[in-house]
Amino acid sequence: MFGKTYFGVLVIAVITITLVAVGCVPPTPVPVTPTEPPMNDDDVNRLLSGREDPYNLVYHVEIADGKDVSFEIGELPEDAFGDEEIEVERKEDAVPEREPDRVHPILQELVFGRGEVFTEPVIVVLQETLTIPRFPSLPVGVSRDSDIGKRALAISEDRIEQLLSKRSADSERFLQIAGEQGVQIELMEQYWLINGFVAKTELDTDALERLLSLEQLSYIQPAFTGEEPPQDGNANNDVDDGRARIVSDPYFNLGLTSGYIGLLDSGIRDSHQLFNSPRQVDFLRDCVNGGANCNNTAAAGYNTTDNWDHGTSSAGILVGNNRLGNAFRGVTDITLDSWKIYTATGLDSAAAVRGIQRAVAVLDRVLVGEIQAIEGENGAIAVASDNAYDAGAVNVAANGNPGPGTGNVRSPGLAHKTIGVGALDVTDLSQYNNQGRGPAPDGRYKPDLQAPNNSETSESGSDTDLGTFGGTSGATPYAAGAAALMRNWLRSHSTYDNGAVYAHMIQSGTQAWPGYSNTTGLGLLQMPVNGQAWWGKVNVGNGGIINIPIGVGPGSSNLRASLWWPEGQAEQHDDIDVHLIDPGGIERAKGYSGVSIFERAQVPGNLASGQWTVRIRGYNVASGPQQVFWVVDVGS
Repeated sequence: MFGKTYFGVLVIAVITITLVAVGCVPPTPVPVTPTEPPMNDDDVNRLLSGREDPYNLVYHVEIADGKDVSFEIGELPEDAFGDEEIEVERKEDAVPEREPDRVHPILQELVFGRGEVFTEPVIVVLQETLTIPRFPSLPVGVSRDSDIGKRALAISEDRIEQLLSKRSADSERFLQIAGEQGVQIELMEQYWLINGFVAKTELDTDALERLLSLEQLSYIQPAFTGEEPPQDGNANNDVDDGRARIVSDPYFNLGLTSGYIGLLDSGIRDSHQLFNSPRQVDFLRDCVNGGANCNNTAAAGYNTTDNWDHGTSSAGILVGNNRLGNAFRGVTDITLDSWKIYTATGLDSAAAVRGIQRAVAVLDRVLVGEIQAIEGENGAIAVASDNAYDAGAVNVAANGNPGPGTGNVRSPGLAHKTIGVGALDVTDLSQYNNQGRGPAPDGRYKPDLQAPNNSETSESGSDTDLGTFGGTSGATPYAAGAAALMRNWLRSHSTYDNGAVYAHMIQSGTQAWPGYSNTTGLGLLQMPVNGQAWWGKVNVGNGGIINIPIGVGPGSSNLRASLWWPEGQAEQHDDIDVHLIDPGGIERAKGYSGVSIFERAQVPGNLASGQWTVRIRGYNVASGPQQVFWVVDVGS
């Protein structure tokens, strides 16, 4: 049994509501499987145009074993909003401000360190001049092949054409300015998701210094960087043990199968039994040899198969069926697209950006980055991931395996709008020693969360081959699968913002302030399946206060609250905190980091009855009002 709770909001929509005031005894409700509310033509059109959720709503659900007991949508009360003068002091985890790196380490070493001339293709990333629009999203149960799906794809292509035109103009201006500085650059491929392009040039010390003198240049890096996928080998166990660690099966059992997951990896052996009868895989693409759309099948070398015995394992954990038994079934039953971005010798960074672009274009809305690129937060892959979020995607990526050490988290796991994933052994939850660790270059905690690795899943040796999948690669599909399930679960509760998925993922961690660390982040991901939860979205200004009233009844326990906000890599850092205040007005816990873009606070054990307050506080909001996603739960 869970303690009864209530909250002070004006109810504007109710579905199977059974909330009661403190002290009343409601009838025992029957849990039901949540489904997305019916949609009319206007609802569909809003999704296709890039629907975003309203501000200042409160979504509230009670669940038992993942199934709804009650659900309602209300509004924050008018007196929830205020502001105060805050005397900003340096927090204990604050780091000095720094200028971001603009040169990839390979170029830094070869050109500036050794005095060599670099003549291979490079990726040039320019300062951002656009806001990426929200791309279409499909209603639950609608495929890309349907009439609605075809409309969504057409809208995507139209937005791409508009972006491409503006990006090309920026590139032409930069090439002209570079030429005036004596640096000749030949454009080979224009990107649209990032303000950048692939090019040929000759970079000696003088040429690179001339380019760095141009304020339009954000980052420059080799197009081929050669990092291996973030895998490692160790002892084995089965995927069902990993699923149990993250508590994902109750969500799988709800039938949350809609949408598409995009896997950026080494290709897959799509004939493996775990992907057939039923078929779990749709698009197979080669972004190394397949041109700008990754699908030029006539191109020399075009091949979508797994050349690292890696992507097949990632896919098995994500979406494998149960033909080889429940022990090897994946976390989700959602359709997977495979985007191959590795050659036989390592990562092709230009292909990674192509893959992210095409995944966004074809409506993949959870992107899985099995990548450990050595680049800064302004690197092409990190920026592409941030911009994919702006387009509507959820990004989950490996922290990489260069550990232990510090400050060695890899891209895109280090990106602002990516959930970076660390690893624990599935058997005993021991820390994976080689996991990349934070902080990110600007001081943010990384990883965000951890998930199990070293489980036994599909391999590419044969159609029934199984083997151990280690490293942060082995953990990332668990976190990504949980994110995909959570995204569909939220859509069944009228919540469509991808930022809400991030906040719920943060809430699914097992550590709270002051326990954040650059080894564990927020700890092991565990999806909540019992209790009551509230969530929403607000704008927070400097000194802004938002008080969310949460009524707690007798017998309730474990109040937890999390924040996440989508800060861009070019923005000044916004410091936003969360405070948990009991019915007597005493603060019992807070999330009080100075560097993070998430906060998590909790009051463990039995809770005092009455109205608690979850206070969101704009401690030092430098960039203007900041969008913040919040989640609160009790009894989970």
